[in-house]
Amino acid sequence: MRFFWWLVGLAVLAGGAYLYRPIADFGIETWLTVGIIAATWSIVIFTSTVVDRVVAPNDGDSRGVFTALLSLAFASMGAVFVVAVHAKAADKDWGTFGDFLGGVLNPVLTFLSFMALLFTIILQQREIHGAKEDAKILQTQRHADRLSSERMQFENTFFQMVSIHNTIVNSIDVDRGTSKSQLRGRECFKHFRDEMQTFYDADPSSDELKKSLAAHDHLWKSYQNDLAHYYRYLYNIIRFINESDVNKTRYIRILRAQLSDFELLVLFYNGLFPLAVKFKEYVEFFTLFDNLPKDLLFNRSHERFYEASAFDEKAPKKPLSFTDAAT
Repeated sequence: MRFFWWLVGLAVLAGGAYLYRPIADFGIETWLTVGIIAATWSIVIFTSTVVDRVVAPNDGDSRGVFTALLSLAFASMGAVFVVAVHAKAADKDWGTFGDFLGGVLNPVLTFLSFMALLFTIILQQREIHGAKEDAKILQTQRHADRLSSERMQFENTFFQMVSIHNTIVNSIDVDRGTSKSQLRGRECFKHFRDEMQTFYDADPSSDELKKSLAAHDHLWKSYQNDLAHYYRYLYNIIRFINESDVNKTRYIRILRAQLSDFELLVLFYNGLFPLAVKFKEYVEFFTLFDNLPKDLLFNRSHERFYEASAFDEKAPKKPLSFTDAAT
């Protein structure tokens, strides 16, 4: 927009000069007048840009602006001298030419002194710019160090929690009486699945969700002490991942790799309870059942109890409906 108005001003100046006198009749005075008016108009239009380049230069200092100003000044002086020489040569009036030179050179020397001051400002600007760049680099490095420290702290806590989770799994046992060996650790979850399957098959109800809930409720009443600890701690690991500013998918995959097929199956039916509604949302949001074999389900139609995102990372995910921040 500034450039547009600059062109408009120059066009008005040219039109006014043409109406005032034909170009063929222009003398030196007329050309100088037009040039001075054009230069003044250009300075008025672009003063703010020049000031911006001086006060807040893009390249660290204002060398480019001052070089342009200095070049313009010397070019203007050269033009003045050329015009003066031609004018005095035509009039043969060399007596006043010396006075003219003195009158021009004194402001020039003053201008050069002023430019020397501006060069000092340039050097200060470069120092300030360098200090700002160093500060930015230091700030970036500190930010990277902080993120690295936070990630390291998170991973230490996360892997400790995974280790404790495995300890909890290994502490689960099932006493099947004197005729059968005792089950420990992850092999207990196959037994849990078999018990739920037996109870489910014996249920005459036609409501699949009701039958599934009843089967898990039967298991819960028999092994509540072990399962309650297992469920709570696994939930808190997922909650810890969700609260942390990390690549959540990466750590969910690590956690998911710790879970056996039969653990996933028991977790599947546990998530159907109203009290486990938050866990169910976590399952669907983080695709916790990505590795769950569908043929282990009591009925393949049970897959519809969860959103598709519970089984497929590429499926659309609903955002969590709660904020489960630590208090």
